[in-house]
Amino acid sequence: MSLKNSIKEFKAYLGDSESLLDKNYPSIVEMIKLHWGYKEIYLYISKLLIVEKERNRKGFPAEVIEEIYTLQEIHERLFPATKISQSDTFMSSTIQAKINK
Repeated sequence: MSLKNSIKEFKAYLGDSESLLDKNYPSIVEMIKLHWGYKEIYLYISKLLIVEKERNRKGFPAEVIEEIYTLQEIHERLFPATKISQSDTFMSSTIQAKINK
């Protein structure tokens, strides 16, 4: 099931438009759905948006980034208890990077 059909607030945001995440990034959609409702979504989103020197990635179009940030905002509204601070996200990313080395 698509993000648009899974999250009514996202569907309302998109209106008649198609989700570019749903259309072009099915593996990302599955990971967002897996983490939806849990604090781990913030680390996942952070990893999506941070460009790492070692990884050869093009980045996302602006419209996709906007969808990702919108989903994060919706998640924060629906699940305020799961919200973590920016420093927690940074610390988690730093620790994860050290583990992956």
